[in-house]
Amino acid sequence: MKSSLVLGLVALALAGCRAPHAEHIRPLTDDQLRTFFGKPEDPRRYAITMYSSDDGPVFVGANRLHPSQQAVLPFATRRSSTAPVIEGGLKGEEPLPFLLDTSSRESWLRFESASGLRTVALGTDRAYGTTPTHVRDDLVGYGCLLPHLVFDPLWIENVVLFVRAASGPLGVVGRHVDGPRPEGVLGCNILREFASVQMDFEDRMVTLTTSLAYRPNSARLLAAVPLLEKDGPYAVQGMVEGKKVTLVLDTGGDFEIALPRMALGPVKQVSVGDLVFRNVRAYTLRERGLQPDTVVRLGRQLLSRYKVTFDNLRYTVYFEKPASRTSDSD
Repeated sequence: MKSSLVLGLVALALAGCRAPHAEHIRPLTDDQLRTFFGKPEDPRRYAITMYSSDDGPVFVGANRLHPSQQAVLPFATRRSSTAPVIEGGLKGEEPLPFLLDTSSRESWLRFESASGLRTVALGTDRAYGTTPTHVRDDLVGYGCLLPHLVFDPLWIENVVLFVRAASGPLGVVGRHVDGPRPEGVLGCNILREFASVQMDFEDRMVTLTTSLAYRPNSARLLAAVPLLEKDGPYAVQGMVEGKKVTLVLDTGGDFEIALPRMALGPVKQVSVGDLVFRNVRAYTLRERGLQPDTVVRLGRQLLSRYKVTFDNLRYTVYFEKPASRTSDSD
């Protein structure tokens, strides 16, 4: 559930937090809420238009890119982790780790990092608030503007992220990644602004491209699958045990597959375009702290077998064979 919330009611939402490890996450006091979010600025001052939707506030004109830019960035996580975490921040300042989460509609920022990134709360008479729709967490985040965000050498101007109304780690929003623990999350409101976003899990590199069209290597291309929506989380149509389903591609999730209901043993077959996975280890969405309960998620334990490129110009996701693999196998 999302809405623009009156600051005086935020404590009610905070009280219902059901994120794991909540003892390390401390809701902000009323004084802190007033200090950091109590005097928001009208987004129209920055040539940004906000409108309400069933999925929460939408900011048109935010997250502006420069043409013909590309950043090739190494994973910041230790080699034992497949989490796609890259470093970025203000020009000339110490970079911060950001998790790329293709299941999150919004982007998020830890409260302690907000002042260092010179964020400004956005709103007219009150700050725009929302809660996550991809994970089970009732903590409110408020829409804030960053003047810029640099993933060297690529620049993003007028960046909108939701700053959490609590101190401590991002918890389930950060998908409990550590080594390093993310200070922020890049969700689809930012990722979809790029021409393409590529995650090469084997070489541990992320490539962000602002305007050039991506051309997959035909000798290594295993599948080219249409993306179902032009906004929101990245999702495709696939098959689970012969049944057609919507599959959310979840680069934040450290699992193989998450289902609305418990499976009795491994899932025998999952198909995504020409890709076929067999004997897939399954969890329930609730076990992994995920919502909504109506979709199936493919996590990065499967996705990390490939070089995965989200082509936002053609609304297609490409799965390519990693350089070290000479033949494809399930």
